[in-house]
Amino acid sequence: MGIPLVSPLSAKLGFAGIIANIASTSAERERNHHRPHEEVAILKNLGFGALRLPADAGGRGLSLSELFVVARDVSAADSNIAHAFRNHLWQVEAALRRRDHPFHAHVLDLTRDKKTIGLGFTERDAIAAGARPSRVLSRLEWDEARLAYIGSGEKVYATGNLYNDAFVGVAVESREGRTVQYVLDREQGVSTDDDWQGFGQRLTASGTAKFHAVTVPAAHVYPTDPPRTDEAAPWGYTFHQVYLTNCIAGIVRRIALDAVDVLRSRGRNFYHGDAAHPAGEPVLQTLLGRIRAYAASVEATADRAVAALQLAWDDYGTANEYETTLAATLSAAEAKVVIDDLAPQIASWLIDLGSGSVVSRVGALDRHWRNIKVIASHNPRLYKERLLGQNLLTGQLPPTGAYF
Repeated sequence: MGIPLVSPLSAKLGFAGIIANIASTSAERERNHHRPHEEVAILKNLGFGALRLPADAGGRGLSLSELFVVARDVSAADSNIAHAFRNHLWQVEAALRRRDHPFHAHVLDLTRDKKTIGLGFTERDAIAAGARPSRVLSRLEWDEARLAYIGSGEKVYATGNLYNDAFVGVAVESREGRTVQYVLDREQGVSTDDDWQGFGQRLTASGTAKFHAVTVPAAHVYPTDPPRTDEAAPWGYTFHQVYLTNCIAGIVRRIALDAVDVLRSRGRNFYHGDAAHPAGEPVLQTLLGRIRAYAASVEATADRAVAALQLAWDDYGTANEYETTLAATLSAAEAKVVIDDLAPQIASWLIDLGSGSVVSRVGALDRHWRNIKVIASHNPRLYKERLLGQNLLTGQLPPTGAYF
């Protein structure tokens, strides 16, 4: 029984063809640094960015767990593309929880129209130890002649912004000095430099987003979300972490699929081998089995974290929210520690399986290890390991920032 690239759910939704095409061309894009504009556009048109919207609101009404199934399929095809959608998909999740607020209603309207939304946080000069993400358009100046606000700024690590149609953020507006939320459409004055220098995830458009004297209509500036007054769980960013871990699980599935192709395509065995053809070599068959087993375990571990996140979502606003949100945060940390450790090893086994036959840059198989390590580096697992130990010993609670 083989390992399917595409889940039955993605096939049912009509994504099988584009996912297969993305997979077949991913190595070429890697070799030639060819940005996946066309592939991203097709996914948008098929409604990938709106999967969580109800059917009567232009979406497919998927559960959170089902969204992660489709996203993992996309990551197995090309993790750059799956990663590029992360900020948009999180913004949709936030909007679904507060859909009556006009800012979030605007986000959902854009999503219904098959547009994707990037983030405007973490400006270039605000990176400091212990600092939280800051505003990019930190101040919006009112222009009476245009009856609109004008703002400028630069965002670093603008993952996916090269492919997005609109951007959201928080700023102080000049007329009343209020902190506001804004929605900025892509227009003249918005650009993204593809200056990301990472050795992996090279095509996620994670460079510098620049906003030069951009215009934000007054109708697209909204009051900030009112603070919740209940005993809410403070860990609101677990989605981000689980999504990245889910992307790595997709890469590991692709490694298992590539391993089969590598072994079948090898034409020569070592003279000291036990079989005429590598596919009949017992030690290589054993390594292939190990890759398969570990890949299945990685996906199962990711599924556990996704299930915990789904339960927390279902309990949002209920008496159980604190307990299930904390459980989801700890489950996400556990999954990250395990998967970040195992996934690079599985990628290395792929090279062992192919030996000198697979080290050519043509196949770009080294991208799997590189992409895993870059995704994993977003939120260092060392801090997760310590927190998990502290929690067992003393009941220490996780931090409440975006990295947990």
